[in-house]
Parts: sequence; structure tokens; C-alpha cells
Amino acid sequence: MPSHTPRNTTIDIARGIGIILVVLGHNEAVLQGKGELFRVIYSFHLPLFFFLSGVFLKDSALPGPFARSRADVLLKPYFVVLVLLGIAEMFSPHVVPVATTTPLAYFSGVLYATTPTIAWTPLWFLPHLFVASLVSMAILRVTRPLPNRRAWLVLITCALLAAGIAWIDSFWQIDTARLHFMGLDKLPGLPWSLDLAFFSTACMLAGFLLGKPVAAMHFSAAGFAGAAIAFAALHFYFDETIDLNLRIYGNPLICTVQAALGIYLVLCASALLQRYAAFRRPLSYVGSASLFILLFHYTAQGRAFLALSHISGNLYLLSAASLAAGVLLPLAMLELVRRQRHLAALLLPLRSKP
Repeated sequence: MPSHTPRNTTIDIARGIGIILVVLGHNEAVLQGKGELFRVIYSFHLPLFFFLSGVFLKDSALPGPFARSRADVLLKPYFVVLVLLGIAEMFSPHVVPVATTTPLAYFSGVLYATTPTIAWTPLWFLPHLFVASLVSMAILRVTRPLPNRRAWLVLITCALLAAGIAWIDSFWQIDTARLHFMGLDKLPGLPWSLDLAFFSTACMLAGFLLGKPVAAMHFSAAGFAGAAIAFAALHFYFDETIDLNLRIYGNPLICTVQAALGIYLVLCASALLQRYAAFRRPLSYVGSASLFILLFHYTAQGRAFLALSHISGNLYLLSAASLAAGVLLPLAMLELVRRQRHLAALLLPLRSKP
């Protein structure tokens, strides 16, 4: 199977929309009560990111260089941020507050790397994406010599998706005494969220399989309208959603169709928005900085909300302002980091160093 075409603006715009949805999904107005907007966003935003990551997979990549590259992009900033946060908390607990814990529990939690074990919960995605990338690449390498390879990949993707949905909560919140040193009495999933690997790998393989159509995608008014109506109808009549953090997957058929429709809607909208520079440039920029926004949006948005709450009590005004802060402050930090050689070496991929 030939390698995929290079990254285009449609996919970068989709990443931009996706990371804005991630920030919005962690916004106080959305989280409060976990209402309809929460269920809509969570029904597809993480499958979207796994899918887009799969679009960029190249089955010709060598395992060693691929693993090193993925570690540089994903694991390095994860460990740098959480280790520095833990050290800062040890010396200045009131300046850098994290959950009350011992150093052993904190740093063990960083190594375990699931939502309940780390201070900044969105960062669980980075080590898990590393694992899912390696598993996906291993499957692509193993299947390269097979006749009818595409059919095999479709079959494997469907099997992984079914297994991931069926076993999504098999290792979640099970009583255990083995993690008392981390301050936990229930299993917080498997390390690095390995229990989600079936699902995330399936999404990535789907992205790989559909990489060429996605790269060549054009906006279809009829397709967008039909998908939007179907997406809205499913949410209206069934009200199902996904929350991978909490290992929740509603009705398997409804949730899977909703996720697929949500991904299509974002890609279709991105194909339209790329025609207009006023949308293409900022959203592509946000998309190219999506991992950095993931790193810092949680605390930027939360701190902005708390600070602004002393000025206004309007929840929606506060939420809108903190949403902007959750996107713009990490972007400002990124520009500063790019200009500092040592910070860039710690937080950015080596190829992005100035």
C-alpha cells in the first residue's frame, strides 16, 4: 500500500477545530452538569484525534526511528511538564497546587499515566497516543506482505473496535490493594491507558485506511447537511455519548455512528474553511500547535476562570473568556518557547527547535 500524501490544510484545520473542542470540553460551562453540549462534544472529539493521527501513519517507517520520533513528540513533553510540576509542588505547594499526595504517590502516578493518577488530567492522552501509535504501526508492518491487505486491515479494525467497546471498563475502578502506595484503592485503568488501546488503535487504523480520501476531500453541501441532520437526530432521540476518561461508551452502534458522523462533519467543514484565508490561517496555526495547547490549556483555562470570577459572576461570559485564554495563552507560551533554545529542547520536537 503506498504512503499517504503529505499533510494538507484541511487536516490541520480539522486538528485546530478538534483541539478547540477539547478546550471547550474542559470549560466550566460545559462541564457543569455535563449537559447536551458536553455529550455532543465527547461523542466524537477524541476519536477524531486518533483518526487524524492515523491519517499521518506511514507503513514504510522503520520501527526504531518511528518509536524515537513518537517519544520525542509525545513522551518528552509529558514527563517534562509533570516532573517539573511535581518538583515545584514539593517546594512551593501553595504556588503550584496539585492534589495532596506524597512524592512517591505523585511520581508513581506520573509513570502510571492515567487520568486518576496525574495532576493535569488531559495529559493522559500523550502516553496513550504513543502506545496506540506503536501498536498501529506494528499491525501495518505485519500486514504489509499479505495479499488482499486492505481487506485484512478493515477486518482487524472492526475486530479491534468491537473488542475495545466490549472491554472498555474491564479494568476500571476495580477494588485493589496493590496501589495503596499511590493513594488508590481502585484500579484506575491499566498503565498508560492500555485498556483503551483496542479502541484507539481501531480509530488510527481507520484514519490510515481513509487517508487518501481525507487528503483529497472537498466540501459537499449535501453530504454535510445529511450528516448534520443524522448526527442531531441521533443525539436528540438516543442522547448517547462517549467518555474515554471514565471508560464510558453508550450504545455501541449509536455511539460509533455518532463518532463517525462527527469526524466527517469536522473534516467536511475544514474542507470548506480552507477556502478562506481568514479561517484557514488561524485554524491551521492552532492545529499545528494542538499538542502544546493540550499540554497547557487545562491550567490556563482554569486559572483564567478563577481570576475573572472576581470581576464577573456571569457563567457564560466567564466561560467564553476562559475558553479564549485556554487557547491563546498556550499559543503565546509556544512562541516564547520557540525563542528559548533550552525550553524548546525540553518541550518541542527536535525538528521544531529554532
